[in-house]
Amino acid sequence: MRTRWSFLRCPRNPRQIRSRGRRRGHRKAAVLVEFALLLPLLILIVLGCIDFGRFAYMFIAVTNGARAGAEYAVMRPVTPASQPFWQAGVEDAVHDEMSGNRGYEQADLVVPSVTLTSDPLNLKRVRVRVQHPFETLVNWPGIPHQITLTRDVEMRVLR
Repeated sequence: MRTRWSFLRCPRNPRQIRSRGRRRGHRKAAVLVEFALLLPLLILIVLGCIDFGRFAYMFIAVTNGARAGAEYAVMRPVTPASQPFWQAGVEDAVHDEMSGNRGYEQADLVVPSVTLTSDPLNLKRVRVRVQHPFETLVNWPGIPHQITLTRDVEMRVLR
């Protein structure tokens, strides 16, 4: 049974059939050219997302490591005699927190300073600084390839 618009779907003229085939071939070629032009841009966007995600992940990991070190420091009392052991315990807490992360190597992590200060109200505070290098996958123009992530966490001593 023929519908009112069936002549649009089924051409009777053989020339119309051949011209439709040619048009499809031109469309396929145009799609391939567009894909070839956009593929490098898509790859660039994906690599940028991967690098940014790796950077954010490592920045959060360094922050958590500094926080773990500061938590260890504020929960344990320190005396001048126990200062070296206390500082080693802080560094161990940072290493333990960071050890489960991808891209972490213990030799790269630096805990340059653990300072104990006192403010005018005689409240003691601990500041832990953690540094870890980060390297991008791609050498992006205008962005350094290697960055040292540094985080400082300061907490008040509870005891």
